[in-house]
Amino acid sequence: MRYFLRSLGLISHSMLFLSLFPFLVKKIEIGKEKKILVFFIALASVSEIFSRTTTWFKIINIGAAHVYFSVEFFFFFFILYQWENRFKKYWMISGAIIGSYVLIDNFIITPFSRFAVFSASLQNLFLFLFAAHLIIEITTKNFIPFYRDDRFYIAAGIFVYSSITALMFLLYNFFSVLLPFYIGYLSIICMNFFFTYSTVLYFRQRKMLAEALK
Repeated sequence: MRYFLRSLGLISHSMLFLSLFPFLVKKIEIGKEKKILVFFIALASVSEIFSRTTTWFKIINIGAAHVYFSVEFFFFFFILYQWENRFKKYWMISGAIIGSYVLIDNFIITPFSRFAVFSASLQNLFLFLFAAHLIIEITTKNFIPFYRDDRFYIAAGIFVYSSITALMFLLYNFFSVLLPFYIGYLSIICMNFFFTYSTVLYFRQRKMLAEALK
């Protein structure tokens, strides 16, 4: 199971990274709203290489998780925030408070030799709620079917990943229950596939627009 999931994880990360290449080949510009996602894909690719390298050489990389989870929170928050219309002010205030605590916990409170489990629980619970809110907005207040909206798949990917990750950390935090590792790994794989399809869908839309403007 472990090797199968690691192979599937590598495939999902590779597909996500390769989904950007059609933009380069066809010389299609990526809009501002997608550039944050592009930076996250680059970060995720570097993180995956680093994680596999440290695992191969049996190097403890818990300290790197402090940095990654902090950066990941802000990437996901701003990806979702740019699509929020009705409650921007409240989500920004909430995000600033959660983000401040995440930074304090990861870099001051919790030693780099231990996982910052409480801030991880909090940030993923917040992202879960934010993503759920946007999924409702996209599916109920949209001019196009939600399955043709690339934003839906990004929000769905974050929703799946953050809900499972929050559950894992909350169970460990309050009940000392440690779920099998593959549950969390599956959430990352699902998120990567959602992000990949979103990028492919976005490429098709931009390509059609570019051809229509010729």
